[in-house]
Amino acid sequence: MKRKIILALFSIILISKTGLHAQTRTKITEEDKLALEGIIVEKYYQATKEDCKDTTGGILPKGAITYRIYADLKPGYHLQAVYGVPKHEFFFKTTTTFFNNKEGGQSGDQIFDSKLNNNTVALDSWVTIGVATKTRQGVLKTEDKDTSIIKRNTLDKADGLVLAGQIQKLLYYGFDLSFFSQEKNAAYFHSDNGSYAVVGGGKGPTAANKVLIAQLTTNGKLSFELNLQIGTPTGHAVQFVAKNPEGDEIKFKQLTHK
Repeated sequence: MKRKIILALFSIILISKTGLHAQTRTKITEEDKLALEGIIVEKYYQATKEDCKDTTGGILPKGAITYRIYADLKPGYHLQAVYGVPKHEFFFKTTTTFFNNKEGGQSGDQIFDSKLNNNTVALDSWVTIGVATKTRQGVLKTEDKDTSIIKRNTLDKADGLVLAGQIQKLLYYGFDLSFFSQEKNAAYFHSDNGSYAVVGGGKGPTAANKVLIAQLTTNGKLSFELNLQIGTPTGHAVQFVAKNPEGDEIKFKQLTHK
């Protein structure tokens, strides 16, 4: 089953304007083994009392923190997929629940810029590869150098959003993204036979090449295990896993967060 998932990713995410590109299974280079430089968990926003009073889009719990998770890649590499397969479960988990706004989206490419200042839409939970709205990519606030479109305390000068070129639609397999529409019981998003990906892979919007993979809001303790498939400049792919590496898979400690 694991092999079927990976081959399914190969057959879809390598599609480009010139057609479907086959991917040979040559041995990865020493440089490719360093393609993933780190996982960054950014404390994007701390909910205020005023935020919690606005229940139009849902009940934002007291003390909620909005986190953004980035994969920091070497220049020239691109994130093809976040996945779970047998022996390599993928999950995002909280000790309480994740906040899902009724007017938000299940993935970053579903978020309308025009709704970001409605109630608590900007704090919605969702997954992605790179994109944070229908027209913008996510970027660390410390790397956000353009103007802010979010009119909210601490985000009004740097909102972690930058204009992008062509927005890539998130594709997913074996995941039920309706999890990110649930108002209750949204505590454990996981799969050992699924993935989310973008055609051709995603790169960060700056030279630092940090690719946003999720925005999650919770007042509980966040934990995760991730497995990433990263495309190389030469058209190959490397799998980085949280644990139990096999074959050419590479275990990367920061893919586990407790």
